Amino acid sequence: MKRICFTLLTTLFCAGLNAQSSDAAKTGVQPEFGFVLDAIAINSDAEGTTADLRMAELSVSSRIDPLGRAFAILEFPSAEEVHIPEAVMVFDGLGDGWEIRAGRSLLDFGKWNTTHMHDLPTPNADPVRTALFGGALSGTGLEVHRWWAQGDTPIRFSFGAWPSVGAHSHSAHGHEEEHGHGGSGITSGVDGPMSLSDWSFSGRLASQMDFGANGWWQWGLSCFSSQQGLAGEWHNEDNVGTGVEEEGEAFGLGARTFGVDLSLRTNSLGDEGWNSFTLEYWRHLQDGAHAEGVGVTDYEIEEGEELQGAWLTAEHGFSKSWSGGAHAAWWEESHEEGEPLETALRYGIFINRHFSEFQRLRFSLEQLEEPDEEPSQVLSIQWSTFLGKHRHGLDW
Repeated sequence: MKRICFTLLTTLFCAGLNAQSSDAAKTGVQPEFGFVLDAIAINSDAEGTTADLRMAELSVSSRIDPLGRAFAILEFPSAEEVHIPEAVMVFDGLGDGWEIRAGRSLLDFGKWNTTHMHDLPTPNADPVRTALFGGALSGTGLEVHRWWAQGDTPIRFSFGAWPSVGAHSHSAHGHEEEHGHGGSGITSGVDGPMSLSDWSFSGRLASQMDFGANGWWQWGLSCFSSQQGLAGEWHNEDNVGTGVEEEGEAFGLGARTFGVDLSLRTNSLGDEGWNSFTLEYWRHLQDGAHAEGVGVTDYEIEEGEELQGAWLTAEHGFSKSWSGGAHAAWWEESHEEGEPLETALRYGIFINRHFSEFQRLRFSLEQLEEPDEEPSQVLSIQWSTFLGKHRHGLDW
C-alpha cells in the first residue's frame, strides 16, 4: 500500500512540475494544491484544558488524462507524523454516468463519512460513527459509482469491494483514537491466505430533489458487510483471578451495518440567510471474540448485540459572516454479558464566524453523557483556514 501511495503522489507532483512547461499546459495538465490548518482549544470537565494544532492537511489533485484524475491527501496530525488516508485514481471519463475509484479512500457510506473533520458542521467528529465503527470507514480497494436520472430525479448508486478496511478517527479531545467510545472499531485482519469471504463490501443509494422555491432535500441508504474479514482483541477474564491473564488477536470476525440519512437545505430569497438539517441513523451488528475458563488460551467467535445510533445536526446562516446551530447524538453501547444495552448522549450548540470563504472561527458548548461516567461539559474553540483548492469527498 505504501508503494501505491508513493507512486500516486510522485505522479501528482511530477504533473505539477510538468505543468510549468508550455507543452504540459497545452495538454491541460494543471495540478491543484490545497492546504488546511485546523487548530482547536478544548476545556473539558473530564480532561481539563488542551490546545493543539489538531490537523495540517495537504491535498494534491490533477487530471491525468481524459479518462481519469487523481487526488491524494496527506495529514499531519498534531504536526508530528504523516498519514495518507486517501490516495485515489478516479476514472470519471467512462461515459453514461459511470465512475470507478481505485486506491485508498473513505468509503461512500452515509452522509458524512467522506467529509473530513474540519468540514463537518460541528468542531468534533461524528460521535455515533466513532462509537459504532471507531471512526470514519476507510478502505483500500475499488468503488464503482453510477449516476442516472429517473424522470427529473437524479439518482446515484455506488458499490465498493475492499480487501482492507479500517476506522480513521481523531478523537473529540485532540488526539488520535484507535477505537471509539467503547466500540471495538473496524479493523481488517486475515490469519492465513485471503479469500473473497475476507473482503468487505459497501453500497449506497442516494437521490436529491428540489424543495420549495430555493431549496433541496436528499435521502440516502447505506450498507456495509464483512463476512469474516475483520480482526479484534480477545481477553480471558476468568484467568485474571489466577494471576494468569490470556489475551490475543482474533481473526474471522464479521459485521453488518445498515444506515439511513436525510438532509434538507433552504436558501432565503430575500437575504443571505439559509438553513440546513441532517439526520443519520445506524443499526450495527459486529462479531466479537470470547474466551472463558481457567487455562483457556483460544477464543470463540460470537455474534455481538445489535447497536443503534442517530446523529442530528441543524444550522442557520444569519449572513455570509455568521451562522449557528445545534446537534444531538444518541447511541447504544454493549456492556457486561447478559446485561441490557446502555445509551450515551452528546449534544450541544455552536456558532461560526466566517471571516472569509477561507477563514472560520467556531465556538461550541457540548454535554457528554456516557455510561459509568460523570456528565461532562466540553467547551471548544476551533480555527480553520483553507488555502488553495480542496478536492475530495462526495456531497451526496
